[in-house]
Amino acid sequence: MNDRMRSELIPERLLREKSVSLEAVLQELALKHFTSSHAGALLLDTECNLVMAGDSLSNQLGYEPEELRTMNLQALLHPSDLLIGMHHLSQLLSGQLARYEAEMRWIRADGTAIWMNVTAYGLFGKKHAPSFLFMQTQDITERKALEEQSRAALFQMSSLMEMVNDAYVMFNREGDFVYVNRCAEKLLNHNRDELLGHNLHTVMPEWINSGFYKHCMRSLEDASPLFFPYYFPMMGKWVDVSCYPSKVGLSIFMRDISLIREQEEALRAVKQQLNSMIEHTADNISILDTEFRLVRVNRAFLKTYGYSEKELLGAPPPHIPDQLWIEAELLFRQGLQGKQISDFETRRLRKDGTILEMSLTISPVVGSDNEITGICIIGRDITERKKTEELLRNSEKLSVAGQLAAGVAHEIRNPLTALKGFTQFMKAGAQYKDHYLDIMISELDRIEQIINELLILAKPQAVTFQKRPLSPILHHVLSLLESQANMSGIEFHTRIGDDLPDVHCEENHLKQVFINILKNAMEAMHAGGRIDISAVQSGPHTVFITLADNGPGIPAEVLSRLGEPFFTTKPSGSGLGLMISQKIMAEHNGRLHIESELGKGTLVQITFPVS
Repeated sequence: MNDRMRSELIPERLLREKSVSLEAVLQELALKHFTSSHAGALLLDTECNLVMAGDSLSNQLGYEPEELRTMNLQALLHPSDLLIGMHHLSQLLSGQLARYEAEMRWIRADGTAIWMNVTAYGLFGKKHAPSFLFMQTQDITERKALEEQSRAALFQMSSLMEMVNDAYVMFNREGDFVYVNRCAEKLLNHNRDELLGHNLHTVMPEWINSGFYKHCMRSLEDASPLFFPYYFPMMGKWVDVSCYPSKVGLSIFMRDISLIREQEEALRAVKQQLNSMIEHTADNISILDTEFRLVRVNRAFLKTYGYSEKELLGAPPPHIPDQLWIEAELLFRQGLQGKQISDFETRRLRKDGTILEMSLTISPVVGSDNEITGICIIGRDITERKKTEELLRNSEKLSVAGQLAAGVAHEIRNPLTALKGFTQFMKAGAQYKDHYLDIMISELDRIEQIINELLILAKPQAVTFQKRPLSPILHHVLSLLESQANMSGIEFHTRIGDDLPDVHCEENHLKQVFINILKNAMEAMHAGGRIDISAVQSGPHTVFITLADNGPGIPAEVLSRLGEPFFTTKPSGSGLGLMISQKIMAEHNGRLHIESELGKGTLVQITFPVS
């Protein structure tokens, strides 16, 4: 230490008053620093040998003071920091540096590393070069560990933020960008170098005074999280924003929801179109929940049944007749199981008590996660159609009855001739015999049976489905047509079992079907021929009926059009007979199928479900 520095540290007047020498004071101060300071202290010679070491340094490194005085500094520095540390010390010794401060690792006596903050000075004697090096050390191991933990946490956070699909930015309280992940670079259309360390006002001034900026500042001022959607005109995107304030600033997560918004808008448009369609369609539409309570009805439904919306919503459907509730509930449960039912014909009741014929289509209503939340019922009033069909059916009956007139007249003429003969015979005085009367009664019964069959076909009947045996129905039809077949040279060959099961049917309608088919076959066989009729049970649930003729057959172009209304090959036909027959079979849950080949005849197959 030179004289100038000494005079600055200790005034000459103070030294004179105390009658002590400057060298003694400095020595005492140096010794107190080595023995009493909390910071470590050591004195090195120019070879970096330890000349003196303080107690604090001894405690920090785990050596005894005497051990330290025998060591060289190179043995105490961590190998990773040794080279740079010795380089700076050589600069002190050469006078290139007056002072040196650095953080470096030292090696403790137990071999573990300790972080030290080191400050080194050169001590000058009479020469210009330092004679000794003085060092002060402070243990910063704990601080470095915290810094390392902080760095690790920051690295983990950065890694996590880079993996998330949301844009993430962090601002300090001055509005400077502190962190920006890759998704934020893409969303904001700026790279990190353009953002990090720069202020929001400078980089993106268009955000200032925007709703987004005001929301973020409110979150920061209120010290509470804030979540909101926002549309960025400059990016043309909708963003879902989450703000999380902290002491140091504001963390913001931004998720691009533009596609979701577009889908929502498209869905909203579809819903509007669907609602418009539901409200303006002519069909009545109702939606039931899983408890079969009405949750929605359209205008057509209200108009059809005469109820108000207030009377319907939240309640079971009041328009279902009591006797049809079991049927309706079975249909509804099928809908809840995911099945779709189409064109189911039933009856419904208006508020004023009027019965309506309805055709229903029932579909499941699917909510989120593919869960069925109810059923949708689309109903169409077919009351007028039913009346028209019934008129057509009755018209066809009358037509068939008229065509049967010739055959019936012939069939009745025979018993009438017998009755007339026996009456004349008895009037002439013949001896009265019971045998004659029995014959006459039998002939009268025959006439009555034929007339009854004709009346059944010609007279409109109430449609009532009942369980009926199939064999008598077929035999009645054959007996009615047998005389006409005989006149046309046509033979009936039957194979109808007496043990056929019952079918659920409307008897007169079935007779109409069989008569239509047999009449068509007979009219096609101008030169006579043969018709084979068989009825057997095929399986536990089905009855199978075939009617096969050996007539001329049907051309393919005609066969494909059979059943079309008003399409006929007969000069006086209406083309409605086969169409009505197919309709009747559909009402009976049966099926009518026709096969034919020119020159080989025609085969009609009819299937019925067993009752």
